[in-house]
Amino acid sequence: MNAGAHRPLMQDAATPHWIVPVYHRMRALSFVYALVLVGLYLYDGAYSTPYWLCAVLQFTVYPHLLYWRACRAVDSQRAELNNLLLDIGLWGLWAAALGFPRWISFTLFIASAINSAISGGNRGLLIALGVYGGGIGVGLALFGLQPGPAESQWVAGLCMLGLTGYLWGIGALSFRRTQSLRRIRGELIQSQQDLQAANEAMRVRLAEIEGLQHHLESQANRDPLTGLFNRRYLEATTERELARGRREQIPVALLLLDLDHFKSVNDRFGHAVGDEVLRQFGALLHQGTRREDVPCRLGGEEFVLLLPGMSSAHALARGEQIRQMVEALTVASPQGEVRTTISIGVSCFPGQGEHLEDLIKCADLALYAVKRSGRNGVRAYGAELGKALPA
Repeated sequence: MNAGAHRPLMQDAATPHWIVPVYHRMRALSFVYALVLVGLYLYDGAYSTPYWLCAVLQFTVYPHLLYWRACRAVDSQRAELNNLLLDIGLWGLWAAALGFPRWISFTLFIASAINSAISGGNRGLLIALGVYGGGIGVGLALFGLQPGPAESQWVAGLCMLGLTGYLWGIGALSFRRTQSLRRIRGELIQSQQDLQAANEAMRVRLAEIEGLQHHLESQANRDPLTGLFNRRYLEATTERELARGRREQIPVALLLLDLDHFKSVNDRFGHAVGDEVLRQFGALLHQGTRREDVPCRLGGEEFVLLLPGMSSAHALARGEQIRQMVEALTVASPQGEVRTTISIGVSCFPGQGEHLEDLIKCADLALYAVKRSGRNGVRAYGAELGKALPA
């Protein structure tokens, strides 16, 4: 029950702060007990009727008036803390009015000090001492310094018992509050762990989704048989590379590759062997490629190798290297080894086109010239090809 740990909050008067009902119960019980102590002392000292009337009003009616006031306050917590200070001032007033009986004064002072320390810490305790002293000052001004009669053993014993019970009640209430805070803390830790587990599961799920998305994108951009890029990816990439070539004034070469007599391979050895030839050629085309190169399968036995930043002369050398590798390639089949050759046409940006279609057209003319000259060769496009050969 550490009211000092809570900052006063503006709240609806219909829902008072939790310390209001707690302090009301404590005040109602402790004040009844105080009435017994003070009543015994008043009886032993033969005090007059006004003392009895004030004692009865304060120790029976007063606690409920304070509760009523706090429940209807805009800031019920602040109102209850003010009520506590009023209690402390009245305890000091009673101590002076009764002539400072040792046990009663000590019990009232200790109860006030404990309440103040719980509510406001050291600062609250200092304030309580000041208010208690102020109550004593008011009592001395009203009644003067008149030592009261000695307390009976009954009063002293009841003070001890009451103070012990009060301390036990404070301890029990603090224990319950501590247990409640521990339970709430445990629930918060569990909630945090559950949230972390959920976040981790979400992170794993997002990674799986990203992997699946990447896989789907790869499937959408690649030929399923050879693993090379498809025409869709070639078109998007070529336009990007050509734009970069225009911006940076660098060449972009294109190789159009066609396996020679591939139809006869399918007819003689079967489509399964023909597919294996295409797969192995796809793997071969990957060999020696740079990170920026784009090997693609256009369809059937026709392929494209896009070479950003490469001149026509270097592209011819690259094509010749591929031709030699294909010429040395053998594929095993039940009918024997399968060997094939390749014809390659080369075109180059910027002199031979501004778009993919232009480059393919020029490379196709060069490829046609290789086919006409006996296949198994590499040729670059030249202006004479556009005049001598049909498109």
